[in-house]
Amino acid sequence: MFRKFAFLIGLCGALAASAWPGTTARAQDRRATTELPIMLTADELVADEDLGVVTAQGNVEVAQGDRILRANTLTFNRRTNVVTASGGVSLVEPGGEVFFAEFVELTSDLRDGVMRDLRLLLADQSRFAAVTARRADGSRTTMRRATYSPCEPCAENPGRAPMWQIRANRVRHDEARKEVIYDDAWLEIRGVPVAYTPYLAHPDGTEKRKSGFLPPDLATSSRNGSMLATPYYWTLGPSADVTVTPIFLSNDMPVMAAEHRQRFGAGQLVTDASFLRTNREGEGFPQWRGHLRSDGRFDLDDNWRTGFDIARASDKTYIERYRIRQRFRFVEQDALTSRGFVEGFQDRGYAVVNAFAFQGLRPEDDPTRTPLVMPAAAYSWIGEPGRMGGRFTIDASAVSIYRDRDVRAQRGTILAGWALPHTTRSGEIYTLTANLQSDVFHASNAAYGTRDAFQPSETGFGARALPQIGFSWRLPLVRRDGGLRTIVEPITAVYIAPNAGSQREFPNEDSRGLTFDDTNLYRMNRFSGYDRLESGQRLVAGVNTDLRNAWGQRLSVFVGQQYRMNDEAALPLGSGADTRFSDFVGRAIFQPHEWVSASYRFQVDNRNRELLRSVAGLSMGPNALRYGLSHARIDRSIQQTAARSINQLSQTLTARFDEVWRVTGRVVQSFGADSGVLLAGATLIYEDDCFLWGVDFTRRNIGRADIPPDTALLFRFGFRNLGELALRGF
Repeated sequence: MFRKFAFLIGLCGALAASAWPGTTARAQDRRATTELPIMLTADELVADEDLGVVTAQGNVEVAQGDRILRANTLTFNRRTNVVTASGGVSLVEPGGEVFFAEFVELTSDLRDGVMRDLRLLLADQSRFAAVTARRADGSRTTMRRATYSPCEPCAENPGRAPMWQIRANRVRHDEARKEVIYDDAWLEIRGVPVAYTPYLAHPDGTEKRKSGFLPPDLATSSRNGSMLATPYYWTLGPSADVTVTPIFLSNDMPVMAAEHRQRFGAGQLVTDASFLRTNREGEGFPQWRGHLRSDGRFDLDDNWRTGFDIARASDKTYIERYRIRQRFRFVEQDALTSRGFVEGFQDRGYAVVNAFAFQGLRPEDDPTRTPLVMPAAAYSWIGEPGRMGGRFTIDASAVSIYRDRDVRAQRGTILAGWALPHTTRSGEIYTLTANLQSDVFHASNAAYGTRDAFQPSETGFGARALPQIGFSWRLPLVRRDGGLRTIVEPITAVYIAPNAGSQREFPNEDSRGLTFDDTNLYRMNRFSGYDRLESGQRLVAGVNTDLRNAWGQRLSVFVGQQYRMNDEAALPLGSGADTRFSDFVGRAIFQPHEWVSASYRFQVDNRNRELLRSVAGLSMGPNALRYGLSHARIDRSIQQTAARSINQLSQTLTARFDEVWRVTGRVVQSFGADSGVLLAGATLIYEDDCFLWGVDFTRRNIGRADIPPDTALLFRFGFRNLGELALRGF
């Protein structure tokens, strides 16, 4: 008998190997495991040579490679090659799994055997508990009368049932396949059985991708009746997968949808598509309806890459009516954009060649007037700062636009710029800028051009060159009074350019609208594109104030206006920047407390002081109860492309009861001629580390074509390692 016995049992391992019949016939990985030395530590060790039994007691630990067994008592029978352990048994596997049991009977390499009163902790912290278990081939564990849950035990009451668990008569855990299989299983929530299935399989939490059925999606709709989607996920190797989703409709034929994803060494490809042969004839839609979307990105070398984005639908309402937008996460609302491109990045330059095709989804969109843009090329270069700090820039572009009807246009542009900033010792900041934009235009098919106020009525070539010079001055004046810091900053700028007139003889594709506000008041050219230039001479003046203290409170206000030497005919009529004295524009930010934040942007008519644009936002309250408000009022007179004035109010209220419960309410209202509630809804969510439950109610009073206003009710159930189940009602 030895105290605190610890040594390498090389001899014992050799004796055990010699006692195993047919050792040379075992699998190669098993031979490699048994050839590893065994380390045994214990308080007491007794060896009975006559019976071939070694008994260890007290803080027993056996280690062989990365596998470690601990117990109060351990017995090894060299004749049967069986290890038995009892009392606080734990077995740590090389993969990170930990077995806990009151009694185990294992093979000498500790890989296989039987266990009683088992508790199993997986590498992702998921848990099993079973009355008995049998382990085979070192990777397959079969458990009887077992439960599984990925939820952490309650810290205050560990004996309380977890948030959810699966209880089954038999559970099989295959570590090699990383899969858990149940026979005769019940899903329990807080110990209450809620669903039964004779068979269930899911990944064990260590496998991120595995083929199999995903949770179904069930919905009801006044438009489509009942809807059931049963997605199947299929892995195609380590870098590709496919999800096939048949969608069954009670009021129409089934929709077949699929998504393919694949990564390559130098790129990736994602494609989704769907189709159905509808039985809703006579409603003005094609019999075969569907969509196709594909995005690809491929690196050509370290500086160049190519790619494409394809998005097409059979008709304007298909992706909305059959909920394709939500299923495949479409972002665009009013149009689908297809694009092919090649782009390169080198030194301080960037070049790209694009081709665009569009599909309008609004009822008024006419496919014969929808443009095809090919090519749309651009190059940008920014130079190093010179000796005095000046910097040159070059922007060039070329675009060609085709239509079946309306004007077809081609344009080539070169914009050369130079900027020189300078800061004096007194803190004054001067900036001198100079631009020269040169364009060549060609317009054809102008017989239809008179329909479009933005296009010329005559065909032919045109050219222009417009130099622009700008000079700005600003002086930040800072004062500190204890913890209060005050900044008053006057800002002025002068821009000089020849008068270019209305520029009506040139096509206008990218400069049709203009939002005049504080963000672009000091820009030399406020148009978003190249087709229109802001010419003439103008003076811009404004003042910015900012007050902050050491406690985080803040008040910031900016107001500005410009004066023109002459009216600018190229600017949209009524935009607020086209007259001699422009409208007043400004912003205000107010943060009196960490729980309160407000912002406001405005545009005021210079002549009658009428408020033309007002965009306000307010957020107040702690995280436990947060209220948000946003209001937008935009007069139609300052936006020619709008059908009507906008006057909308949006409100949200979010309450967090604790770390896992939260509720949100929302409402969007319209005022004026179309007053009423546009959208209203509420969401209640419970979310912790292993379970998500939520219900969402939304009433939408906006509709078009065959998509009328509707009411949606969504139930969500998310189970860690199992997936999410969504039930929708309309």
